[in-house]
Amino acid sequence: MNPPSVEAGARTVTLVTATYGPDLERFALQRESIERCGVMLPHVAIVHTEDVATFREIPFRQNLTILATAEVLPAAIERRRRRGPRDLRRLSPTRWFGGKTIHGWYTQQLVKLAAADVVRTEGYVCLDADVFLCGPLSDADFFAADGRLHLYETVEDLDVEMVEWLVDSMRFLGIGLRQKPAARYIHHPLPMHRRVVLELQAYVEARFHRPWAEAMADASVTEAMTYGAYARHLHAGRLVAPTLPSTCLYYWWPEQLATMDADFRRRVAESQARAVLVQSNLSVPVKAYRHLAEAAWTRDGAR
Repeated sequence: MNPPSVEAGARTVTLVTATYGPDLERFALQRESIERCGVMLPHVAIVHTEDVATFREIPFRQNLTILATAEVLPAAIERRRRRGPRDLRRLSPTRWFGGKTIHGWYTQQLVKLAAADVVRTEGYVCLDADVFLCGPLSDADFFAADGRLHLYETVEDLDVEMVEWLVDSMRFLGIGLRQKPAARYIHHPLPMHRRVVLELQAYVEARFHRPWAEAMADASVTEAMTYGAYARHLHAGRLVAPTLPSTCLYYWWPEQLATMDADFRRRVAESQARAVLVQSNLSVPVKAYRHLAEAAWTRDGAR
């Protein structure tokens, strides 16, 4: 079965969410936020195959297409995905002889790059399931005045671990490290140029003489840093424009979450954020902050 695609068009984007069962509640809030904020962009959710039926039962499905990872990922990668104990008992032991198992979080990284084979818009914007919207978004938010898609790049918020991820990606791509500035390309939402991603895939396959997803998985390089390094240093910015991100407010650390009730409205107003990330690794249920999302929708006159 061929995955459905959206219509091609200049300066247009598709929202893409890579997700799975444990993030169902977060994804449901994301979908509601998209409709409450009046966002009409097409949205493709790529869900672990065993979780698709559950995701198709959620409300707020306007402009939403749900695909299984089996429809998007290369078959060899789909076989290597780590699944729950019930699924593992039903699978043949031969599943384990195709390379190391790929965990859910890394599967989602590969899905974001594989999405270039599914969407047909010039760009797509990766929206992790733990992001909800608090204001409107449109195609124009992700393009520079000269028509290039934004490449979100920052230099002031790097930590040692992020620098290590960038170095790993640059070495993986064969980019020399000398006299190259360190930059962070891990941002939310994350715009990606479809043609740049397809060229990245082809470049990796030519360099390693094997499928791009298998090469990346075995090297354990991150999707955002690898895409950013390729777009910046090898693609030379022909289709993307390095840009400071301005759309998302982060609750990334426990100490930030502890003050969320008290400072959410102020931080949204000061930053003019239209998206909020509540890091899923903090294991906070959606009901703990849903009222803040609802207040933001009401403020903006959302539906």
